[in-house]
Amino acid sequence: MRVAMLHNRYRSGQPSGENTVVDQTADFLRESGHEVTLYAWNSDDIAQYGRKDRALLPLRSIWSPVTERDLTFRLQESRPDVVHVHNTFPLMSPSVLRAARRLELPVVVTFHNFRLLCANGVLQRNGGPCEACIGRIPWRGAVHGCYRDSKVQSLPLVAGITVHNALHTWPRYVTTFVAPSEFVRSRYVAAGYAADQIVVKPHAVPFSGVVREGAGGPVVFLGRLTEDKGFADLLETWDASLGELVVIGDGPLRAEADALAARDSSVRVLGALPWDECMAVLRTARLVVVPARSYESFGLVVVEAFAHGVPVVASRIGALAELVDDGETGALTEPGDREGLRKALRVIGDPETSIACGQRARQVYLDRFTPERDLAATERIYTDAIARAAAGDPRGRA
Repeated sequence: MRVAMLHNRYRSGQPSGENTVVDQTADFLRESGHEVTLYAWNSDDIAQYGRKDRALLPLRSIWSPVTERDLTFRLQESRPDVVHVHNTFPLMSPSVLRAARRLELPVVVTFHNFRLLCANGVLQRNGGPCEACIGRIPWRGAVHGCYRDSKVQSLPLVAGITVHNALHTWPRYVTTFVAPSEFVRSRYVAAGYAADQIVVKPHAVPFSGVVREGAGGPVVFLGRLTEDKGFADLLETWDASLGELVVIGDGPLRAEADALAARDSSVRVLGALPWDECMAVLRTARLVVVPARSYESFGLVVVEAFAHGVPVVASRIGALAELVDDGETGALTEPGDREGLRKALRVIGDPETSIACGQRARQVYLDRFTPERDLAATERIYTDAIARAAAGDPRGRA
């Protein structure tokens, strides 16, 4: 099968799970014999833009005729069987959808976030969930400056969402949407997208090759050190009686983490690490903690923990509530409930409980999240999209 994969890469200084998922998906397909061409635009290139190009960037993010013409030429040359679109913001724009459909190519789009509904793409405001714009004209996004805390920068995103919702750009040009969780699917359905056009396919996680032995040692936090990730709650909750805390990552709360580590020897802050080093630490963990205050569209760190036989304590919010089976593969707590978080860390941190939950977590990984299962699901989605496009049915079905 010939696959054209389209993705606007995030800035290299901004760690992105989306970039990782796109690269892994392409690798899985190539290793199984499919021909994959990755058409990638890179947000790092914006730094080289002149004044005029920078000024036109907000309009380009809404619709880019140049990108549409360029992609049309490329697709005419390669003639893929299916086009798989990931992130289109800010350099590609939804114009790439029309380029593909004018050539009568089936189009699959993965919802990695809520960019088509929300100015900041994560349904978040003031460090917590926000659904004020779902199914509505998202004017609040501009009023509150939801994108980068800037009303000026938020306005083009609000305009783009409004225009494309009015024109039904996405559902009109896309054969099948792919959501990484039932939660993501539910939010798009609430916004008016057809439920039968959205397929749920969770992301896969490669396995580093070593499963945890025994109950492990430290509690591990792996992620951005921010309020919305619940990191402040973890810092306020933590004390040495809970064991050892290892923090992997960076972000606005790094100084607070370093200050806690300076006065509490049970806390170690490692900063950002390469993936293989992260996994080496993770597979020594007693448990992984994900105390998020805002929605997660999936939760790669949860599945990475499961892959290594490590249980997870997570917030009962967004897709996290789908991934963690409370009392079986870890524990769920209410977002911001520090006492509940402390209790869960003690319960799952018990050696026997950690071992039992970790074994079940490992089995869940094998049943649901391996590269092999991801590849089979992706192939089914592509085959269905191709068949429907050939039959004259422009929309996919779950």
